[in-house]
Amino acid sequence: MTLIYLRATQMKDLQTVFTIIKQAQTLLKNEHIDQWQDGQPSLAQLQQDILHQQSYVLISKQHICGTAVLLQQPEPNYSQLQTAWHSQTVYATIHRFAISQTHQGQHLGNQLLSHLIALGYQQGFCNFRIDTHPNNLRMQHLIKEAGFIYRGSICLNKNPKKPRLAYELNL
Repeated sequence: MTLIYLRATQMKDLQTVFTIIKQAQTLLKNEHIDQWQDGQPSLAQLQQDILHQQSYVLISKQHICGTAVLLQQPEPNYSQLQTAWHSQTVYATIHRFAISQTHQGQHLGNQLLSHLIALGYQQGFCNFRIDTHPNNLRMQHLIKEAGFIYRGSICLNKNPKKPRLAYELNL
């Protein structure tokens, strides 16, 4: 059995994390999904995520194979949900989720999501939220498979050209 674990991203990991994000941007572009095609997340944003201790990497066979952010503060975009969240309690948000191109097809996205939820639970969160582009079917499948429930749509920064599907998981 291969050891797979999650750890906090270190500053020395920044370039690897940025490479994984760039690979994900290319994958999305090739699938004609305009998510992450505006230069975000940027290198500066990823650096801030590390400095704020909210960035994590998934390790398999001693290599970084995935990255994501687990936010512990409210996501401003989620306040504009047109329907309603199931829970109004504090929640953790998962963002900037990507798996390395060289590790695609190994179900490591499931592992990364599971580890993030376990970490958030250890930090006291029982409610988790995540969003994705309406055309990002791969991410939607992963989110639903993990037990997240679709709650409605939002627009990033109130921009109607950036719609996102919002999901919630209550433990």
